[in-house]
Amino acid sequence: MAILPIAARLTIPRSGHGEVVKTKTRKKHNTITEGSGNVFADMGVPEPEHALAKAKLAAKIAAAIEEEELTQTEAAERLGTDQAKVSAIVRGRLDQFSTERLLQYAQMIGYDVEIRFSRRHQGTGHLRIGT
Repeated sequence: MAILPIAARLTIPRSGHGEVVKTKTRKKHNTITEGSGNVFADMGVPEPEHALAKAKLAAKIAAAIEEEELTQTEAAERLGTDQAKVSAIVRGRLDQFSTERLLQYAQMIGYDVEIRFSRRHQGTGHLRIGT
């Protein structure tokens, strides 16, 4: 007999016919909160704009590696690094990489990188990576 999660079981014995199991499922009330557009900000990560920029760069690098059907070792040779670092990029483990390093890798793997500035009249500026 399977046990259902989030369900209360009620077993009613029946003579000669086994048992009947009735379940009463409780309704869940899920709360949906609209995100900010930056998962790192929503999770409270320090410097969320930098974290998102690095994640987008890593995703582009990983996409190029897959597109060109490179092994991690071949990609490492092209990037002038070792296979372990390529593995870290592909897996999104980006603590050891600066945004500048990932920009260099993006260029080395075949992307044109364009940096654009626009002046804000109030407050701090934002870092964005367009894809």
